[in-house]
Amino acid sequence: MVKTSPDVAGPPDAPCHLTVPSDLPLSGHTDSRDPVLLAGTLAASMEQLARIAVASTGADGAVVALLGADRRTFQAGSIAPAWMSHDSGILIRTGLIAAAIEQGGTLAMDSASEVESDHGRRVLRELRVGSLLVSVMLREDGTVLGAIVAVSTNPRTWSEERVSVLRDIASVGTAKITLRLALAEREVREQRLRHDSQHDALTGLPNRAMFLKRLADASLRARRGVDGLFAVLFLDVDDFKLVNDSMGHHVGDEVLVEVARRLETCIRGGDIVARLGGDEFAILLERVADARETAIVAERVQEAVRAPMTISGYDWTSTASIGVALSTPGSEAPEYLLRSADMAMYRAKHQGRGRVELYDRGQHAQALTRLKTETELRRAIEREEFELHYQPIVSMGDGRLVGVEALIRWRHAERGLVAPNHFIPVAEETGLIVQIGRWVLRRAISELGRWERELGASTELTMAVNLSAREFAQIDLVKVVADALSGSDLAPSRLNLEITESTIFSQQNVALDTVSELKELGVQIHIDDFGTGYSSLTYLQRLPVDAIKIDRSFVRAIEIEARSRHVVQSLVSLAQGIGLDTIAEGVGSDGQVDLLRGMQCTFGQGFHFGKPVPGPEILQSLVRRADGVGMRRL
Repeated sequence: MVKTSPDVAGPPDAPCHLTVPSDLPLSGHTDSRDPVLLAGTLAASMEQLARIAVASTGADGAVVALLGADRRTFQAGSIAPAWMSHDSGILIRTGLIAAAIEQGGTLAMDSASEVESDHGRRVLRELRVGSLLVSVMLREDGTVLGAIVAVSTNPRTWSEERVSVLRDIASVGTAKITLRLALAEREVREQRLRHDSQHDALTGLPNRAMFLKRLADASLRARRGVDGLFAVLFLDVDDFKLVNDSMGHHVGDEVLVEVARRLETCIRGGDIVARLGGDEFAILLERVADARETAIVAERVQEAVRAPMTISGYDWTSTASIGVALSTPGSEAPEYLLRSADMAMYRAKHQGRGRVELYDRGQHAQALTRLKTETELRRAIEREEFELHYQPIVSMGDGRLVGVEALIRWRHAERGLVAPNHFIPVAEETGLIVQIGRWVLRRAISELGRWERELGASTELTMAVNLSAREFAQIDLVKVVADALSGSDLAPSRLNLEITESTIFSQQNVALDTVSELKELGVQIHIDDFGTGYSSLTYLQRLPVDAIKIDRSFVRAIEIEARSRHVVQSLVSLAQGIGLDTIAEGVGSDGQVDLLRGMQCTFGQGFHFGKPVPGPEILQSLVRRADGVGMRRL
C-alpha cells in the first residue's frame, strides 16, 4: 500500500510545477468547445475506463479527469462530488498530481485519520471523500494528460493488487489519448499542407491553383445556367520592380502584403482575390450584371492601390494596371479567361499604366506579337544583335559639335533595323532593359575611346547615355558605371548620364544618394525630357545635376505658339539661375535655332543638326572637323 509522506506536497493552494498541456488539438474548425480529443469513440472510451475502474477497484466512484484546455471529466459509480463533474483542476491545486508523480505515478490515501501529513488530511476533507486512489496518465515526454481517480465515501485500504489494476487502466487511457493526439496532429499537418498548397506563403491569399479551381467552378455553374455573368480582373502593380531594385526585396514583400490587404477590402462576399506570383494579383467576381458593375469594382481597386503607403520608413505611391475579362454565355475554359484578362492588363500598361482595359478579341493577336518580340529580344541579347547610332549635340552659340547621344538600334535578321519604340517597351516590362542598358553603356564608352585613338588626339567630345528607370533603380548601378569607365581611358567627366525627371521623382527616397554617388565618380548628370513629368523645383535644388534637356514637345512649337516660347524661356532662365546648362531637344529649323539662341539656350540637338547615324559616320565627321578648332565639352 502506498502512503503519502509529510512533505510530498505543499499547501492546497501552492503552485505546482507540472508539465500540463495548455491546449488540445482541435478539429478543422477552431471552436475550443468541441475538441477532437473528446469527440466520438474516445469520449466513450474514457467513460468506459471510469466504469472499469469502479468495478476493478471496488470503489464507490471513479473519474477520468483530463487536464488539457477543456479539463472535462468522465465519471462512474454511486458517488459524484462536485469536483468530479466540473473541476478536474482541483487535482493540480491540491497537489495530488504532483504527489502521485513523486510516488511513481500512483498514489493511495486510505483515510484522513491515517494520513501522516496535515496537508493530506486537508486534501481528503476538501475533496469530501473518505479515501482515494489516483494514477496519473503521462506521455513519454512527461506531459500530463490527466488522471484516473477511484474514490470511496468511507476510509478503506487499497490493496497492492488494486493499485496495480488502476495503474494498468491509466496506461490504457494514456495509450488511447496518445494515439488520438497523434492522429489529430497528423490531421492538423495534413490540413496545413492542403492550405499551403492552395495559398500564397507571403500574403496568405489563395494562389494560382486555388484561383483556377474557383474559376472552373464559376464556369461550370455558368454553363449549367445556375449563375449569370462573372468576371476576372488581372492586376499588376506598376513599377513594382523599382521597389525591389531600389529599396530591397524585404520592402517589396511588405508592399505586396499591404496591397493584398487592400485588395481584400475591395471584394464582395463570395468573390476571391489571389496572388498569382510576383506583383500579379487576380480577382474573381462571381456574379456581375454587366461590364459597368465590373468597372465599378475595378475603380475601387485602383483607388485602394493608389492610396499612399509608408513601408519601413519609405513613402510609396503606386498605381495598378488592370485587365478585365467578362465571361460569355458559352463560358470559355478558366485558363483562357485568365489569359484574356492578362492580355487586357498588358494593354492597360501600354496605354499609360494606372488604367483599366476590357479584353477584346483583337488583343489576342497583339499578345502573340508581344510574346514573339520578347522571345526574339532575349535571343538578340545573347547574340548581340544591337548597334548604336549617335546623334550630334552642338553649341547653340557657334554650332560646334560638342557631344553625341548614344541611341540603340536592333539589327533584326528578318525585319532589318528596328527602331527603339518597337522593342524598348517590351524590354522595360520584362526587365531585359537592364541587360540592354549595360551593353549600351559599355559600348558607348568603348566607341568614344576608339574614336579618340583613331584621331590621335583628344576630341573632348562627350557621350550621353540614357538610364531607364529600371537601370537607375539597380543597387549596383554606381559600380557598373565605375567598372565601365575603368575599362577605358575616358575621363569620367566626358560621360553624361541622362535620367528622366519621372524616374527621379518616383524614387526620390534614394535618388539623391544615387545621383550623389554617381557625381563622386566624376560623371555628368542630365535630367531628360524636362517639363513633361513632375517638374519639382525641390529636387532641382537638392540634386547635384549639371543640365536639363528641354523636351521636344515644347521646342517644336516655339515658332508658332507664344505659350511654348514662354515655357522654354522660363525653363532656360530657371536653369541659368541655378547654374545649370540647357539642351533643347528636337530642334528642326533655322527659326527654332534663332529663337533658342536668343533665349541663351546652351546646347541643341535635333534633325536640324543631324540625324542619328552609325559610329563610322560620326568618326568621319570628326575627321572633317579636326582642323585645329577645339571641341568644347558639353
